[in-house]
Amino acid sequence: MKFLFPVLAGLSMMFLTGCQQSEENYTDEEVGTKTYNVRGVVQEIRNEGKVLVIDHEEIPGYMRQMIMPFKVADQQAKVDLAPGDEIEFVYQVEDVTSRIFDIKKTGVTKEVKLGSADDIPDPDDVKILSVGDVLPDYEFTDQDGKDVKLSSWRGMPVAMSFVFSRCPVPEYCPAMMRNLNEVEEAMKNDPDAPEQWKLLSISFDTWMESPETMKAYGEAYGRDSGQWSLLSTDHCCTIHEIAGNVGLKFADKDGSFIHNLRTVVLDGEGRIVRIFTDETWQVSELIAEMKKLGNPGT
Repeated sequence: MKFLFPVLAGLSMMFLTGCQQSEENYTDEEVGTKTYNVRGVVQEIRNEGKVLVIDHEEIPGYMRQMIMPFKVADQQAKVDLAPGDEIEFVYQVEDVTSRIFDIKKTGVTKEVKLGSADDIPDPDDVKILSVGDVLPDYEFTDQDGKDVKLSSWRGMPVAMSFVFSRCPVPEYCPAMMRNLNEVEEAMKNDPDAPEQWKLLSISFDTWMESPETMKAYGEAYGRDSGQWSLLSTDHCCTIHEIAGNVGLKFADKDGSFIHNLRTVVLDGEGRIVRIFTDETWQVSELIAEMKKLGNPGT
């Protein structure tokens, strides 16, 4: 099932009150493309210049100030840049992809913050877990306002992904939501799927996400069954601890939000079976893991 990106953009507006879209930014409704003129500071250069981690200014009507990786259009992969360079660029977003181009240095050099979420130090008060370890039984609130625990789904395979609803970059949190929707649809219609299974989207933006917010977020991506729940918590220690367990890192650095991604698969005993550490996992991979756990010996 395909979802147009403007649906999420509209959801993001709930948290960007008072912001108006710049006259320099425009939307081509016919092709579902949004284009923004943006200024930011290069934090890190990856993959020979094909990816830039940028501490960018707020994009009015679209995204708050964040430190995010951006894919560079092929023709500009060799732009002569260094960390600390302030740049202006065009950010183009389509339904499920985005890129930056027309990159120009302003001539100003600024201090580099965190290059990426990997630079956030591991918490010294939380145990980092590995495959085979049991994930502790954390408590959350689901999209209907009900208190739930991870142990509520013992006896079945569980896949959980960590997101925050204000992240509009299509390759990151939105990609996790699209993938879980595809897993949900495929598992519901697969005669070989286990009888019981569970998908969880857990918010790490504890100060902003409410059950109502998460419910709307799930609906924007087509959630239509009780087998996919969206969880939040108003207890900062809960998300801090579970994040530390699985290597999820997030921080608000001088007004710039930065995070990595984690998708975790648990067996029926709550043991970690697999941790996907970025956005590149395939829907077929997760389905295969769930089916194998739900149908042992097949």
